[in-house]
Amino acid sequence: MNGIYRQLCDDHKHMQNLLDAFELLLQELAQQDRDPATLSMILDALDYFSVYPDQWHHPVEDLVFEQLLGKPLDIRDVVEQISREHRAIAEATRSMNRLFYAVANDAAVEREQLFSTAREYISLQREHMRKENEILLPLVNQYLTETDWEEVTAALADRQSCHFHRGVKRLYEAIYQDLAENKVTTAC
Repeated sequence: MNGIYRQLCDDHKHMQNLLDAFELLLQELAQQDRDPATLSMILDALDYFSVYPDQWHHPVEDLVFEQLLGKPLDIRDVVEQISREHRAIAEATRSMNRLFYAVANDAAVEREQLFSTAREYISLQREHMRKENEILLPLVNQYLTETDWEEVTAALADRQSCHFHRGVKRLYEAIYQDLAENKVTTAC
């Protein structure tokens, strides 16, 4: 299995775990209004949701899905829909950040708006990953050749943000680990 493909699959597992942790943190916040520790972890999760997918994961997916478009498959509509969802998720993440940072700064935020926006966000993320996991990633695994992966790797080196190098990627992996461990601790 190609390393980039494995990383995309691992990223989806991590995002699912992080969404689970985020849900637990929201439940805690609902029970303990403005708990600083819980709010801090929510902001860490939102930081992860804001940076890692947009700077690393989605650009890699876009390159991989471009390769898939060169195959004899009728999937252009699905790939275009996924690309639109990437943009919608980025905007939804910015909205979530605004709301939770407002709460952190003691601004008045309607509780129902806060929690309904969070529930919609989680649903949007999960549905998006479900489509990728059930439709596109199996096709990627089936149709991309070693030559395709070499082209993705070369394009990735050309397009990769100089701001999101391996050290920053490791930082976000550490944030994920911390939040995922919190989920296990919280769930017990």
